[in-house]
Amino acid sequence: MTRWIFLGFLLIVGVLLASMARLQEKNDDIPYFLRYDSLAANSNPAIQLEVVSTEIPTEEQLEKLKKDYAAIWAHLNELYQHPNPKPSKERLTERFYLHLAKNYKEGPSGTIKRKNLSHSLQVQTWSRDGLSCNILDQEAQFSLEFPDGTTENFTSKIAISLLLQGDNWRLDGIRFID
Repeated sequence: MTRWIFLGFLLIVGVLLASMARLQEKNDDIPYFLRYDSLAANSNPAIQLEVVSTEIPTEEQLEKLKKDYAAIWAHLNELYQHPNPKPSKERLTERFYLHLAKNYKEGPSGTIKRKNLSHSLQVQTWSRDGLSCNILDQEAQFSLEFPDGTTENFTSKIAISLLLQGDNWRLDGIRFID
């Protein structure tokens, strides 16, 4: 008798597991680290790096920072022309993205294209765990391309706060100093 009760219990559990497996939705989203980021691939600014922080990052960490910094600016340039923050979600912290998304108003895309040419970075602070840093971009050079084909170059000084989340650096704060 106990054996039949046990077998009945196993049969019920098996039926429940099979029905739950069939009802489960399939998620076809590719993880971010496997996606091809065409914006980042097409951005290749010259980046000079100087560390003035008391915590000194390794060369590997600095190379990762350079690569991700160029990708962040590629996404910021895309945001400059097309104000939709969704494609840049993976390059921004959740707080920064929610702020942009809350203030996003759908409208026409801009006609002025911005491209970053070079950056002169100074790592001001680097956390001991290597998960956050504050950067001063002493000389960020940009080029604006207008619809009539003319271009204008300008230089700016920018303070940036980055957080390492997942596999890449994400923008947490930015301020144009001049």
